[in-house]
Amino acid sequence: MSAIPGRGRLSVVLRIVRAMSFLGGVFGSARKRFGEKVLAQVLGYEGIEAAEFDADAFEVRFRFRESGHGKLVLDTLFKRCQGQPDTERERRVDDLMRDFAADGEPDTWDAVVGRLRPVLRGSERMYIDLEGFEGRNVMLWRSALPYLIEMVVVDMPSTIQFVNTLDLERWGVDAEQVFRAAHVNMAGLAMNTLQAFEPPSGTKVLEFADDDGESYVGSLPLIAGWLAGVQTRTGTRPIVLMPGHLGMFVVLGASDEQLPVFLEMAREKYDEALRPQSPLPYTLDAEGEVVPLQVPEGHPAWQAIRGAESKLAAHTYRSQTEHLRAVRFRDEAVSELMHVRAPDGTEHTMTPWTDGVPTLLPRAHFVCLVTMNGEVFRVAWEDIAAHVHLTPAPGFDPPRYRVEDHPSAEIMNRLRELAR
Repeated sequence: MSAIPGRGRLSVVLRIVRAMSFLGGVFGSARKRFGEKVLAQVLGYEGIEAAEFDADAFEVRFRFRESGHGKLVLDTLFKRCQGQPDTERERRVDDLMRDFAADGEPDTWDAVVGRLRPVLRGSERMYIDLEGFEGRNVMLWRSALPYLIEMVVVDMPSTIQFVNTLDLERWGVDAEQVFRAAHVNMAGLAMNTLQAFEPPSGTKVLEFADDDGESYVGSLPLIAGWLAGVQTRTGTRPIVLMPGHLGMFVVLGASDEQLPVFLEMAREKYDEALRPQSPLPYTLDAEGEVVPLQVPEGHPAWQAIRGAESKLAAHTYRSQTEHLRAVRFRDEAVSELMHVRAPDGTEHTMTPWTDGVPTLLPRAHFVCLVTMNGEVFRVAWEDIAAHVHLTPAPGFDPPRYRVEDHPSAEIMNRLRELAR
């Protein structure tokens, strides 16, 4: 396939894999040490006024003495420097900072519009801190899929910058213009990759690899009509797997019985990913929109999909809970989402709602109602929602719902009858 315009030598690596080939604490400390070393190196440059290392985002943000700011996203750099001496990290950071300084920060819309690219990311840190917004660079984002958000980056020669709300003010544009331009810039890649698809004979898995994070091929499911084009060209309903934040897999012609095999593969790669994204399978709905694959209970893949959904939800809410408890909401409880496996192997999520306690409740398969007298019983979320008006709190992805007192005694008795 031909290269697309952008940073460095941009190309898409396509690996076609036979379906049958799929049959059959210390790390965090290393990342922290690596980030601290990069931070110390960045602070050592004469032109840098200030810098900070964000361990959760795994990036170093910096500000130049004269004007402008920038960011080094460390995932790829960390991967490339593993097992190498410090001199390799120093050399690569030197190259990145030199290119950044030479290229400068695009400060006009005309300079930046052709460099915008959409990216998918986990939504665990996306919430609105109403007390701390003024003067901050608030990242631009919008909901894309459950537990996933769409963000936009500026594709620089040797690094990327995430677009924020201060960028919009400086460029004189709104968020919709930025997202639209980022999608337009992916049109050439979308057309090129469609050429790889043809009606499968049997089951086929296509891996679109993006080892260096330079092609943005993993963002293609965001582009309107791309997956529908895959379905048209192949004559089969495609399944997309995006376990990590780089690249993706497209499964064609899989039978119901084969689906659990691919879901197991996606879950393993999700667990192994440097930056995990989702163990869920995605496909098209009746309107041609990309959605998580849903199957009825009793389907061969139902338990695997339920498990993937539970794992992703628990991971995402866990990170969100930690952030919220650390920086905000001291006057209301931030309820935890628990990931539970039943004796039959079925996985689900569960969260507590204690009577009389103002709480931000995560969306769960089950809610454990805890009464004033210590009674505890578990009710499915759908049954709770049918009897109680759950109010979404604005600005959260994944969503949170504000609750306080339990409903009336009459409704509580109905819920006890529905307890599981």
